[in-house]
Amino acid sequence: MVRPRHPSTSIGDTAWLLESASDHLAPPASHESDPLAAGAGDGEQIDEDSAARLTGRQKRILGGLSLGGLLAGCCIAIMIPFFPHEAQRRGLPQTYSGAVFSCYALAQLLAFPVMGRLAPRVGVSRLYNVGLATAGVTTTVFGTLPHIQDSMAFIGACFACRALEAVGTAAMHTAARAIIINQFPRSPNTAMSISETLAGLGLSLGPALGGGLYQLGGYGTPFYTLGGLMLVSSATNLWLMPSVREDTLPAAGAPRRGPPGARLLRFLSAAENWLCCSVVLVVAMYVTALDPNIEPYVRVALGVTPAELGLFFLVSAGCYTAASLVWGRLSDNISNTYVLTAPCLLVGAVGILLIPPSPLLVGLQPVWWLTMLGMVVREMTTGGAFIPIMHRMVRVCVAHGMENNLSTQAFVSAVFGAVFSIGNVVGPTLGGYITDLYGFPVAATGLAGFGVLVAIACVVGAVVTRNSLPK
Repeated sequence: MVRPRHPSTSIGDTAWLLESASDHLAPPASHESDPLAAGAGDGEQIDEDSAARLTGRQKRILGGLSLGGLLAGCCIAIMIPFFPHEAQRRGLPQTYSGAVFSCYALAQLLAFPVMGRLAPRVGVSRLYNVGLATAGVTTTVFGTLPHIQDSMAFIGACFACRALEAVGTAAMHTAARAIIINQFPRSPNTAMSISETLAGLGLSLGPALGGGLYQLGGYGTPFYTLGGLMLVSSATNLWLMPSVREDTLPAAGAPRRGPPGARLLRFLSAAENWLCCSVVLVVAMYVTALDPNIEPYVRVALGVTPAELGLFFLVSAGCYTAASLVWGRLSDNISNTYVLTAPCLLVGAVGILLIPPSPLLVGLQPVWWLTMLGMVVREMTTGGAFIPIMHRMVRVCVAHGMENNLSTQAFVSAVFGAVFSIGNVVGPTLGGYITDLYGFPVAATGLAGFGVLVAIACVVGAVVTRNSLPK
């Protein structure tokens, strides 16, 4: 997920993050105590005595994944500043342009299960590069669509290109998370936080990059530039990223292969996986249920201009990016994931209550700094809630008899992405519906209440499962 919100400079940022990470990715536990450690992958192994720094193999892998995540984040957001205007210029209603954005999450929701099935068959490294190349080609093609004269044909082609972009990025995210869990068995959350930080940075840079390139060269320039960078990155990854192949380590009593639904049934049979999926869902909705509806509210209630609101988003996204690195390192040293997830969800709910502010906060009146404070608090705690969840899901699956291999890791990655996409689809629809009926403050209050309920469930989970999994 990017964040769920958020290139010469981008390569420099990636290098800086990798140099910083190599000093902090120290192993918190031994191979014998980690159910995933033996599945670290093929090729260069982690030296038991000198694993305080990233190996050359790990640096190449994390560099390729981070750069791809940065570009994928830009892909999601690059058209925000100018596409609605282009659609309106053609006489198309706002509903159509909004649907072009919404179809991205829906297409990802449908694609994630397929990618989870494909990953072990075609190879996660190959799937990642094919997904990146697919997103690059469709992004480039999107820049040519204004040559279509008929408005309905134009919007139809936009839907098709946007859906294919989503399929490509779904392949990328499925493969990337599986690779991180597989190749960074002792510090997966730190590695995940670096990848997610770059994806969040892409979401933050996307609108600015898109708007600037649109002003310089017109509609096609942002898409040609980004699509070209994605294609170059895909080609570079053929050298940069070493192959990550299947290395099967069956858990006790686990069948080698089963029918397509057997793995899903085994996953669903673990009650803890339902809790993890609830966390992923609420984190996705923390963002998508509010952000599409916040602009009309702050414009009317606070007189905040779109440019000022953009600054709010930029500041909060920057806080998310910085905090994610801390959460990743911290979560690698906490065996019971829910000890971190529960307070992050609770504090995030408080941030959401501050944004309108909520009617529950009697005496507080809407003011711009309170809104920005709420957004910052929400963003800073989001990473702590969801970054460690996928690793926890893999550990739960292995403990419940699923094979300890790349196929399981890709499957869990696909489930993680699908649940997040459900939040991205349901969030804007449900948030908009409640806002229309009862107003934005009530919608924010309801969302915070959902977060509190899941946080309470995590507190219970922290107590019940405190000794159920090894560190």
